[in-house]
Amino acid sequence: MFRSKIKFLALSLTILLIVVGGISAQDAPSGEITFVFWDNTTETRAGWEAHVARFNEQFPDVTVNLIGVPGVAWSDYLNGTATLIAGGETPDIIWVATEGVRFLVGLDLMLPLDDLVAENAEALQPYFDDIAPALIDGFRVDDSLYFLPYSWNNMVIYYNKNMFDAAGLDYPADDWTRDDFLAAAQALTADTDGDGVNDQYGFSGSGGWMFGTLPWVFANGANIVTDDFCGPNLTDPKVMEAIQFIHDMVYEYEIAPAPGSITNTEIQFINGEIAMFPAGRWAVGGMYREGFTDYDIVPWPGNPDQLTEYGVDGFGIFRTSANVPAAWEFLKYMSSAQVQEGLIASVDTGSPLGNIPALRSVAEQMSQFPPENYKAFYNSVDGNARPVTAPPRFNELESIFIRYVDLVLANEMTVEDAMNAAQTELMGVVTCD
Repeated sequence: MFRSKIKFLALSLTILLIVVGGISAQDAPSGEITFVFWDNTTETRAGWEAHVARFNEQFPDVTVNLIGVPGVAWSDYLNGTATLIAGGETPDIIWVATEGVRFLVGLDLMLPLDDLVAENAEALQPYFDDIAPALIDGFRVDDSLYFLPYSWNNMVIYYNKNMFDAAGLDYPADDWTRDDFLAAAQALTADTDGDGVNDQYGFSGSGGWMFGTLPWVFANGANIVTDDFCGPNLTDPKVMEAIQFIHDMVYEYEIAPAPGSITNTEIQFINGEIAMFPAGRWAVGGMYREGFTDYDIVPWPGNPDQLTEYGVDGFGIFRTSANVPAAWEFLKYMSSAQVQEGLIASVDTGSPLGNIPALRSVAEQMSQFPPENYKAFYNSVDGNARPVTAPPRFNELESIFIRYVDLVLANEMTVEDAMNAAQTELMGVVTCD
């Protein structure tokens, strides 16, 4: 343990030197830069302001202006950013995730980072060596790197250990299948008050949102677009079978509640009303603050592929930036170990925060908090995960696809009719023309 801490401190110092090493006071960047971020919670701006304040301790002559773009979904944020730029704004930096990479690059808005990385190759090597290749690859388009990874999330299954114990069930194994999942969910579903309606469910929360739907598709060995991103793939029988399974969890197997009937998944999970639900690491913080620790996580069930979904977020520089030197220093600072350590827990509350640090050595510090099987977070990206499906017009893909999935889950359309209609609508959206 002591040796690993020494190794981590050495890495942190090395990556910190990426920010300040080799820069004399005379060469230090100055001037103004503007940073665009997704302003989707009441705490978001304060968090970025704190990062800027710490950056300014090292670079006091750089003024970082913040522009928050509001929105509920990624599509809102991306559309808002495009509108911002079309309106004449010329920001320098953006925080974005997989969902927006091809969208921004496709609009020719982003500066390739390859030359900047090459100029800092020696100093940056420890950073790249400490990150899973899949996270780096998630930020490449046509072999060019456009963003530096900061954090990421994947989809796993959370399960309530108390409920499994009460039902006399073994905890799920890391190599479980969809059949294993279904059997456990059925055993954990019950009408506890005898009124003929289930009030305890084996599972809740899948479908109706991109991150909760795609893992079932991936585990079926399919994707909702073609491999070359040149067309929709929703009429693939494997895609339709996965969507059918999501529907059947509610209406045939009755292991999941109808859409809209769950008010707070995490609280109802803690209260023993839901035995399993899908999420990334973002769910850990809420349960920690509630004092609930009797749970664990397990990789997504295979059918037959043991695959899940991940998305990585990070920072890029706009082509229009008038101050690339300052923007580049900000990118390197925000990608450093000392900043990523803040993802492990809140400085103020000690509560774990949502995302998984991109640096593997920093992510290992997740061991300080539940769940016990925390390695299932980072380990998945070493071969058992694929990035969220995000073609250049992801914002439109997400809106159309989820609209039809919602109709299926409301039992208003059959899977076949919904996927055929979505396929037709997306023919002009997911295209290489």
